[in-house]
Amino acid sequence: MPGSDQREQFPLQAARTRRFSLGVPRNFAISDDGSRIAFLRARAGGDPTTDLWVLDLPGGEERLAAAAESAGAADRELPPEERDRRERSREASDGIVRFSADRGLQRAVFDLNGALHVVDLTTGATRPLPAAGAAVDPRIDPTGSRVAYVSGGALHVVDTAGDGDAVLLRPEGPDVTYGLAE
Repeated sequence: MPGSDQREQFPLQAARTRRFSLGVPRNFAISDDGSRIAFLRARAGGDPTTDLWVLDLPGGEERLAAAAESAGAADRELPPEERDRRERSREASDGIVRFSADRGLQRAVFDLNGALHVVDLTTGATRPLPAAGAAVDPRIDPTGSRVAYVSGGALHVVDTAGDGDAVLLRPEGPDVTYGLAE
């Protein structure tokens, strides 16, 4: 029967590409002046690992700003808070699944299996930031100089140079968490 191979391949392709969503750009951030766009995307339609990409405008080509595999942390276990967040949001990808950028899109931060990272979006230089423990849900301030993150239920802040980690809010008990939906 003509076309039967295509009909048989469709369910496999849909499953392998997670309903054709792998490789599609998502989670966009646009600089205040509109000259740069940052986003997440897998390198191919069958790759479940997302990386951080940048597109300089006008007419620039997209470039890889931070690769999940080169950021290390592959051997680290996903923190339970992040695992719960991914389950709630139905996040099925691996690698860099969210990021926070300053308003000029000069710097961005992301967590990868509990490790905190900062990336210079103009050069692509990525480096780890020290954290008090497994870092979850980092957010950079609009100026790009400080990062807030949650670790062990406490809300921390550290500057992007890696100095001055301070606890802003510490949980009063084991059932209290600051900065997360729980």
